[in-house]
Amino acid sequence: MVWRAIFTRRIMYAVAFAIVFGTACFFLGRWQLSRYEDKDARANAVEQNYHAAAVPLLSVLPTASTPLPEERIWTPVTVTGQYAASGQLLVRGRALNTAQGMEVLVPFRVDGGAILLVDRGWVPNGDQAADLPTVPPAPAGSVTLTGWLKPSEEAREKGLPAGQLATINLEQAQAQIDGRLYAAYLVLGSESLGAGQQAPPRPAALEQPTPDRGPHFAYALQWWLTALLGAAFVVYLYRHPPGEPVARVKDPAPKKVRIWDEEDG
Repeated sequence: MVWRAIFTRRIMYAVAFAIVFGTACFFLGRWQLSRYEDKDARANAVEQNYHAAAVPLLSVLPTASTPLPEERIWTPVTVTGQYAASGQLLVRGRALNTAQGMEVLVPFRVDGGAILLVDRGWVPNGDQAADLPTVPPAPAGSVTLTGWLKPSEEAREKGLPAGQLATINLEQAQAQIDGRLYAAYLVLGSESLGAGQQAPPRPAALEQPTPDRGPHFAYALQWWLTALLGAAFVVYLYRHPPGEPVARVKDPAPKKVRIWDEEDG
């Protein structure tokens, strides 16, 4: 009876462990699945939108406050207006082909609309850490842009000086720009200055995005399969309780060997 009581307590502890372990594995798997779903939606947007024909900006963002729908990320658009070059911002810590540098953001006043923040491209870091890079200036006058829409990035606080950002966070950019910003920014594809005018040099164009869904779906399956180990542990204890006497196999009795003494005649 004592052994059975101990065995029962062990099973109860094992069941409790299996429940806690399985619950933790379930939620960790659900977290990985949500990360996969986010990346899958963005990868689908790249595949469906990036090479599509450009549409007018206002057909996607009719007002400055209109949020960019997730399925419209990387939608190519055209827009006409003028750069407000005095509001230029630099985004630190951006890589292009493994080289470190900065991305150049310039406010663009849309004809009849608000201000669209334009990522004109990438420039390498200065020779010294404290040196700002040389940036090709944005063209003056009326310009028609073609590019891709992207949503604001997450904010990152780094205590940078005025005119610099750690990420392309539109709320932080708005604090340094006069005028209402659209709720998305434009990755520049091309600039058109009108008949007979050639676009000036610009920062290096950014790399084309690649649809990357990551390993998160596989991680989710791993967590959920791992949850089964808790149940397997309980079953094992049930079938092989600790302290259960193990049946011993008796060694076979040794054969008796009779030795006959022979007397010499």
